[in-house]
Amino acid sequence: MIRFDNVVKRFDGREVLAGVSFTVEKGEVLALVGPSGTGKSVTLKHLVGLLTPTAGSVWLEDVEISAARGKALEAVRARIGYLFQSGALLGWLTVGENVALPLRERTNLSDEEIDGRVADALSAVDLADAADRYPSEISGGMQKRAGLARVLVRRCDIVLYDEPTTGLDPVTATTINRLIRKLNKERGVTSIVVTHDLQSAFLFADRILMLKNGHVVEDSKPAEFVRSSNPDVREFLAAQFIMPDLLEKKL
Repeated sequence: MIRFDNVVKRFDGREVLAGVSFTVEKGEVLALVGPSGTGKSVTLKHLVGLLTPTAGSVWLEDVEISAARGKALEAVRARIGYLFQSGALLGWLTVGENVALPLRERTNLSDEEIDGRVADALSAVDLADAADRYPSEISGGMQKRAGLARVLVRRCDIVLYDEPTTGLDPVTATTINRLIRKLNKERGVTSIVVTHDLQSAFLFADRILMLKNGHVVEDSKPAEFVRSSNPDVREFLAAQFIMPDLLEKKL
């Protein structure tokens, strides 16, 4: 469904992506991991046309996103939801109004239809009772979930997550990780999740792809990832105090 074909991206002569190639199948959850500054968020931005490759191409099925313009690019973006690190809620709108915003701005749905879809999206992220509260009145974890509801209300079949558990306590982070998996199982959502947290990735990912210095250094299932002999992977595991022999038994 999604394909990166030898993608190179340079900024002012600095190469951030150095020939990245991978695919994501429909309904798959891919965790994109690696050190800071290695091109993970840059990779996501290529998928929604916020960036175009210096070389190579990015595809969604038979549409080349990297070459799409105008209505063709709008059609691609309509299929993709993007959850930012902060949740990006508007403080002067209630949670329900925030979730409804993309429908009110981009569709001709009736108020009744919008209200129904908002209620459904909030229920999916366990925020049905928070519709009338403002972002300042809810926790950071709830704000992340509200941001996810705003993505879901558009009924996208692809969701991109940029560090969804950053700044959250372990319990709340686990809630977000379970939601990612729940949405994949119940709605068939294809997901790419940028994260530094390997423990989280092991909870929700079908595959883990690791970038370092703009290169793909590992692309494997979680159980294979922890057994990798690649020194970059071993170093990344060790830095998070992950003991492969113990973790492998859980995967």
